[in-house]
Amino acid sequence: MVIQHHVDLPTDVYHAGGALRITTTGSLTAPGSNSLWTTAPFVNAGSVSLNRLVLLDAAAWTDSLVNTGTIATTRMAMRRAGRNAGVITAIDSLVFDRSSFRNDATVSSRVTWVRDSLVWNQGLFISYDLVVDSTGLFHNLGTCRVLAHLAVRSSGNFNVATGAVETRVLGDADIRWGLNVWDAHMQVDGWLRLDDAEVPVPHLTFFTAGGSIHTRHFRNEGWAAGPGTLCIADSSENLGLLHPDLILCDATPTTNLWPYLDLNTGTVDPGVVVCPAGSCTVGIGSPDAVAKPRLIHADGAWWLTGLPQGPLRAELIDMAGRAWPLSLEGNGDTRRVVGGPATGGFYLLRLVFPGDAAITLRCFRPGL
Repeated sequence: MVIQHHVDLPTDVYHAGGALRITTTGSLTAPGSNSLWTTAPFVNAGSVSLNRLVLLDAAAWTDSLVNTGTIATTRMAMRRAGRNAGVITAIDSLVFDRSSFRNDATVSSRVTWVRDSLVWNQGLFISYDLVVDSTGLFHNLGTCRVLAHLAVRSSGNFNVATGAVETRVLGDADIRWGLNVWDAHMQVDGWLRLDDAEVPVPHLTFFTAGGSIHTRHFRNEGWAAGPGTLCIADSSENLGLLHPDLILCDATPTTNLWPYLDLNTGTVDPGVVVCPAGSCTVGIGSPDAVAKPRLIHADGAWWLTGLPQGPLRAELIDMAGRAWPLSLEGNGDTRRVVGGPATGGFYLLRLVFPGDAAITLRCFRPGL
């Protein structure tokens, strides 16, 4: 089936026929809540706008998705091999279930679930929540931004490969299985937790030479091993095992005793190197003199309060991962906010300080 012009789905459709191809001049849309389920190969070079798009397997791993156009859905699920060189947006959820997927362009979703699947990212991958579950593997070579929460559990694994452009978790990262950083960098703005170690190996966090993680807070109930660098801006807690060749630096220790962690009831191997000079000079920091930044609306304008003196950058990030730069008028602890999107809704407000230290707040902004 070839679609070369505009086609509306008048109702839910289950397609079990031959391959479905949408050309550059074609579009497939569904008013209301109408959805498409298909067992056929799906090739899109045009535009698709559906409530739900479900790409069933028919014969697992044989059917394909090839997208070079635009796919916009509320929910999308796939159980097949596929690749994206266009734009895929799932407003609510994007589920990979027993599938293989490669992204070379742009994918965004509110919740992304990688279950018994391989997701290979070489483009831009943005999700509020990213869950890697069962035997799932997320492999980042490009830019991956998790705007709220990264969860890796069961036998899941999250890899940051050599040459990755950016790997950033603006909230918390909870790891119950594998986290591998290969000669690359990863940043976590909130908590990095290695959770609930019942046996050692499933909770291994492993860095190869040159790998580094910068996080605001760290709690280890599993294993963390080197060689690599772990830089902590605030709270540090070890209840598990820290292995040799790991370079560990807590910028704000509450103790002057080795290994200079806020809490240590686990094991720190003597081979762990604690904070050598120059080991944590890049990435996340702890902004000085920052109280509790607040976004308020008064006198018909938006204001930020609780700010330090000096230069500051600000931006709003919408659920599709788009950043809207804001202008801040003034230099004091209260500054007027100018600009931003005209559309109301929930946003992440990101404040960037000198040295790339950052704070991220969730806020609601009415439409202008």
